[in-house]
This record gives sequence, C-alpha cells and structure tokens, in this order.
Amino acid sequence: MKSLLSLALSLALFLAPAAPGLAAGKPGGIFRVGIVAATNLDPGFATSPPDNLITSQTYERLIQIDSSNNPTPDLATAWSSPDGKTWTFKLRPEAKFCDGKPVTAKDVIWTFNRLRDPKIGSPVVSLFASITDIKAADNHTVVFTLKDTNPEFPVDTGEYHTGIIPDGTTEPAEKNIGSGAYMLKQFLPEDRVILVKNPHFKRSGPDGSPLPKFDEIHFIFSPDIPGQVEALRGGDLDFVGLVPIESAQVVQNDPNTQLLLGDSNEIRIIHFRADEGRPAKDPRVRQALKLGTNHDEIIAAVLPGLAVAGNSTPVGPPYGDYYLDKKPAFDPARAKALLKEAGFEKGLEINLIVPAWAQNAQLATVWAQQMAAIGVKVNIKMTTNDLYYSDGQDNWLECDFGLTAWGSRATPVTYYKLAFTAGSMWNSCHWSDPEFDELVAKIDTEMDKTKRIELYRKSQEIFIERAPAIITYVQNETAAAGAKVENLELGYAWITTRFWEASFK
Repeated sequence: MKSLLSLALSLALFLAPAAPGLAAGKPGGIFRVGIVAATNLDPGFATSPPDNLITSQTYERLIQIDSSNNPTPDLATAWSSPDGKTWTFKLRPEAKFCDGKPVTAKDVIWTFNRLRDPKIGSPVVSLFASITDIKAADNHTVVFTLKDTNPEFPVDTGEYHTGIIPDGTTEPAEKNIGSGAYMLKQFLPEDRVILVKNPHFKRSGPDGSPLPKFDEIHFIFSPDIPGQVEALRGGDLDFVGLVPIESAQVVQNDPNTQLLLGDSNEIRIIHFRADEGRPAKDPRVRQALKLGTNHDEIIAAVLPGLAVAGNSTPVGPPYGDYYLDKKPAFDPARAKALLKEAGFEKGLEINLIVPAWAQNAQLATVWAQQMAAIGVKVNIKMTTNDLYYSDGQDNWLECDFGLTAWGSRATPVTYYKLAFTAGSMWNSCHWSDPEFDELVAKIDTEMDKTKRIELYRKSQEIFIERAPAIITYVQNETAAAGAKVENLELGYAWITTRFWEASFK
C-alpha cells in the first residue's frame, strides 16, 4: 500500500530515524500536537485516538509494535516460549516509574491481572482470557501460562491498552504513573494535556544520546482538523494526526510543513446492532445494507489515492497472506429485493450516529446517498468525539447504527476478539455467531501458519456473509509535522506513534 500512496502523491514522505553515530537533533523545546479532546488517560481503558496517543508517551508496554507490525523490545528486553503456552519475559532492570519506584515483575502481574479481570471490565478482557496464571520468577522475570497455545501472545502484550502501571494502582487515570519517556503535568479536559520529561527514564536513542528530546509535549484540543492543519502551517502546532485528503497536498507543497505516510490497517466501520428488536437482527437487512454500499465511490469521494476497498472485513491488505482478496459485492437491485423480503417494502429509516472526526461527515453523507438509492433513509446525527465514546445516550456501543474509526492492530484476530465475538467488550454490533467464534478461538491457538491462514480466510467469508458491519475502506496513515521536526516515524497505527526520539532541527 505504501507504493500506492507514493505513486498517488508522487512523494517520498517518511522521516528517517537518525543513523547510529550521527547527531539526532538538538534536545529541548515544547512539541505542540493538535488533537481532538481526550476522554480517559487510564491506559487500560483508553478509548479514543487522543487517549491512546497520549498514553503512548507516558507508559511502556512489555513490547512495542514497530511500524512494520513486528514486536520489538520495550519494557521487556527478551521473550521466549518452549511450547506456545508458557511465555517468559525479561524486564529492563533499570526501568523506573515517574515517581522513582523501580518497575518489577509485580507491576506487570498487577497490570495484566487487572486487564483480564471481567469484574473490572477492561476492553481487552477477551484478548487475555486465555491467561491462566502469571508469576514472577524473580524481580525482573515474568512467566505467563496460557490455557492454550498462542504463537502471537507477545504481540498481544503490545496492544494499545497494556501500558504497565504500578502494583496496587486502582485509579490509573487519576494517578498517571507510568515508566514512559514523559509524565503528566496537567490535564485540562476542555483545553489541553501537558506532558514533561520523566526524570527517571534512562534510555538512549540510536546515536547514544539520552531520550526523550523535547522538554514538554502539549496536546492542544480542537475538533477542527482542517483548522489544526492551518495552525501547523502557521507555526502554532508541530504535529497533526490523520490529515484530511483535502489538506494533504497543501501540506506537501508548503515549505513549512511535511507530510508523513505509513502503512496501516486504519479502518472505518459502519456498524449496526443485531440484537432483538433491531432491524439488523434480520440477516436480509444486513446483506441489503452491504450490497447497497459502493466502496469505490466512497473512497473516490473521501480518500482518493489514500485508501483501498479491502473486502469489508477488518482484515485488510496489510496483513498479507491472512487477507482474503475478495472485492465487496455491489448490487442495489438485490439490496432492494432483500429489504422487501424483510418487510421493508416501503423503505427503512435509520439514525446514524457520527463523531466529528476527520473524514467521518463526508463518508456518512456519501453512504446516506447510496442508501437512499435502495430505499433506506439515513438521518445523520453528528456528535462530539468525547460524547460518542462516553457512557451517554447514543454512545458507540449502544446506538443502533454508528460510524467508528479503528486503528491498526498488530494481528487481525485482535479486531475479532475485541469487537466481534460474543461477550467481547467492544461488540458494538451486539452480534453472536457460534461458528465465527469457534474459528476465532482456533486462529488464536493454531501454531501452524498455513493452517492459520486457512482459518483467517474462512472467518472472513463468514464475516462478509453474516456480520452486521460494513468496513468501508482501509486507509493509510496520513499525518503532518512542521518542517523543523525530525526523527519522527509514525507507529503501525498513528495513535501509537511515540515522540520520544523526535526533535527540532
């Protein structure tokens, strides 16, 4: 996908990390990030993109997923397993939290026990349900025992929500004690988050100089993404994530800014509740909505050259052999017939809840026009990002129809386990399919990659046929930075991007 984007924009846009032995930029300064409002700075419960971007600066995970979806050392320096069921992680002995306390195996155990406890209700409970025991072999060695084999368990420990918190911490959102490069100084919910250096962080960059580089990071809240881009161009911001397509060429042509692109599996999902009393309970309605959706038309209107149609499952082209290369069907006539069979001969009216984020409004408008052509009236109900991801009315987990952005995951089964299996914390579709759930369980434990590929492709066939969700497109990361920023590389999902090595020229 990277070559597609480079061809589309005729650019080579990555910021390369500093080579060993070379100067990596001067330290110091305040790095200003434009972002919509954050809602929860508890790493285990972070929901929105700004939540995850901010906690990526203040917490370490056992492992970090790099921009190519590979697990790399973070808090853990090494990991191993003799059988795929018992996994041992070695921790950096010098690691300390921002309050000066050493990070030990007890902190890792506390963190993961909290994440897997159904009574606490973390969104990743289902991801870590297979853990049966966690023990400390010594202060800096943690041993996980799993119910079944899992060849990709180390990658799971690098999921967004796995920032390590101190043993005994019950309110991480209030205490904000992590071992990352930065620490929280101030959180003004309607205005900004200010981070400062963690004085106990002792890690070096590729050139051997101490990290992090910036003295402070200010996350400045604004729902106006184009306005953020203009602030970047004017020198009032240094970074903006998820730049709209209409701004990308402007950023590229401005000598004061630079455009950053990265391969990812960033997706936009139109999801519909399929439980009792909802129209999408009827599989004919689900199929009608899918068959009436023209993915290519949406991409042409919203992200031309920066997205692909995928196959309308969460498993996009970036996942290589796991991806089922099958173009989404588009058949408005069949869609109308299915709605008639389902009892909606005179039409169907739905409310689509849409958070004001990036290209969402434009996407919703195009989809509503497509639905009108098959007899479905879509009332677009715009809301704020923080309300959409709250516990309030019409939040993303309770609304009948919603439009949600999902960032890239290191393994595609993570989408399934977090949002599409029975009982998963983020099952916004309220969907349950025993055959699909069984396949997901097999994917999770299958050590043979060839067999795992077969399971992934079968799961996608079922998803396309039955799931109450439309994955409209798979897009690449598009972010922007000021021209004076260097040594900044986007994460495998832009919300996992760390600014630890970045600096001003």
